[in-house]
Amino acid sequence: MISSRPFFHLLKVTFEAQSAHAIHTGHGDTTHDSLIVRDANGLPTLVGTSLAGVLRHQYQKYFGEHKAKDLFGYAQGSEGQNSWLNVTWGLVHNSKNIAKEGLLSQAELQDPLLNKLLDQKPVVRQRVRLTDKGVTENAGKFDITLIPSGVRYTTFISYWCDGSTESKSQWQAFVNLLKENPLRIGKGTRNGYGLFEITALYQAEWNLTEQKGREGYSQRTRKRASHQGLHFINLDENQKCNVRASIQLQADSNWRIGGGEQYLANMTADRIPDLLPMHEMKVTWHNNQASFSQQFYLLPASAIKGALRHRIAFHYNCLTGCFVDDDLAYETDENPAIKQLFGFTQDQDSKAGILAFHDVYLTENPVHDQIVTHNKIDRYTGGVIRGALFSEVVLWRSRIAVMVDVINPNIFIDADIKQALTLALEDLANGWLPLGASTSRGLGVFKNTEQQVTWSDKQQWISAGEEV
Repeated sequence: MISSRPFFHLLKVTFEAQSAHAIHTGHGDTTHDSLIVRDANGLPTLVGTSLAGVLRHQYQKYFGEHKAKDLFGYAQGSEGQNSWLNVTWGLVHNSKNIAKEGLLSQAELQDPLLNKLLDQKPVVRQRVRLTDKGVTENAGKFDITLIPSGVRYTTFISYWCDGSTESKSQWQAFVNLLKENPLRIGKGTRNGYGLFEITALYQAEWNLTEQKGREGYSQRTRKRASHQGLHFINLDENQKCNVRASIQLQADSNWRIGGGEQYLANMTADRIPDLLPMHEMKVTWHNNQASFSQQFYLLPASAIKGALRHRIAFHYNCLTGCFVDDDLAYETDENPAIKQLFGFTQDQDSKAGILAFHDVYLTENPVHDQIVTHNKIDRYTGGVIRGALFSEVVLWRSRIAVMVDVINPNIFIDADIKQALTLALEDLANGWLPLGASTSRGLGVFKNTEQQVTWSDKQQWISAGEEV
């Protein structure tokens, strides 16, 4: 290695989760469907293979398969090449913003943040599978176990360089790509999970053909908590996303996403309401000190995605003249617009979607909510069922920002599909596409508060009819 590539580059990268996230084991237990990959201390971690896979995919998207193979290596039959990159596991930070590695003592694990992350199920989101009719699929309820938004991890990325202009350019292109693009890691990245941004970046280079370089290399830091011998890299204030559609909305009246387990309001009540809005904790940082913030009401990305998914299918059918009484009418999963924008898995064929959605946390203070009481009606008599009084907490005239990312804008998308997406977003902005629970009785209507849908590229992608 030294003889052919004597220049060693090292990056120390600190990621901060911008959303709930997790890399899962692939199996569950007796109470939950999915469990989180953890290190020997029982703490959540970013697996090196997962990080390397995401980085390779990102690099290949921008520079092509050939250059990705040259940097990350490959194995194809009897041929292959080693990767010139090495990616370590991402280790979690404690409440003092120190990456913790090795086996920790019980005293160290009592750190407020680490102790909370030792919980096998820090965040649990309940999900249901919907049919093409928009109703719950039989036995389609499942849950996802996640790590809260705001948690930080640090990893090392190293690179062996031969000193050529091409090799140096290869490394610099990788560093720039890492700096300029948020990463989505783990499960459900299209559903709002696993969005990460870099908060700190350090690097160093050693020439192993020189005595000074060899000494620096041998004395380099091997601890993620230290950046001795490394130089800080300035980060752009705004990391780039590919193409983003944004809509500023305000609820016309009440709305709710169900699934909450705790009564958050300070209101007095005779008993806890039966139906509570969804809410989650977040980790917040101030002066390199972490704390678990109060529970925030949440509009999950999956709810936004589900509503838009069905509406896009509807508009595409209208645009192409495909109606329900037509023998060629598409089921939602088979709709060309849905398969192109949201991806699909079919037998041995699969394709990832190009749209990614964002969770919406209600951080405004105060959040206006109220208790609404209902009577359950007997379907046969039309009268009130005795003892069937129930109540729910609804949120009042909340302001939210809906964001949809086109994470691979270079893929060709048919003009009718883009038009269907445009019309669905306009329906959401104009209050024709409600969100959340009980939309059939007037809840979940949102309307645009400023202008219509705003595109980060000034509508270049959505207006283009061919590959950009």
